[in-house]
Amino acid sequence: MTPLTVLIAGEPVAKGRPRVVRTKAGVRAITPEKTREWTSYAVRVLAWWWKGRPPLAGPVKVTLRAIKTRPQRLRRKSDAEGLCWRTTKPDVDNVAKAVLDALVKAQVIDDDQQVARLECDSLYAEKQGLPRVEVTVSTLEAL
Repeated sequence: MTPLTVLIAGEPVAKGRPRVVRTKAGVRAITPEKTREWTSYAVRVLAWWWKGRPPLAGPVKVTLRAIKTRPQRLRRKSDAEGLCWRTTKPDVDNVAKAVLDALVKAQVIDDDQQVARLECDSLYAEKQGLPRVEVTVSTLEAL
């Protein structure tokens, strides 16, 4: 299968920690609104590109690049023009959780347990570049 590569425009959003509330029926976990909105947007983008095909079967590889807007302090003439490493929030592992949830909800994969290989980069955009999350999903061949 040809890998699916999708660009999700906008700032990367990490999977937020759910808030637990008590109700008459018991205990309920509520996902933060920012996470819900980003995941909903990512699902729409991924589903549109997936075009209703059946979910991938077997082990898959997911590669993602979480690219955040470059801060003003890194836009000097002496700074590199291209992408550069980012070691600030959101944590790339939490962005990966949000992306994997979106892949499952968009029915690109059945379950995030299928992900046998995950490669993540946390970057700042080019000086004039826009924030985005680049996602590539492909099936893995047998070893």
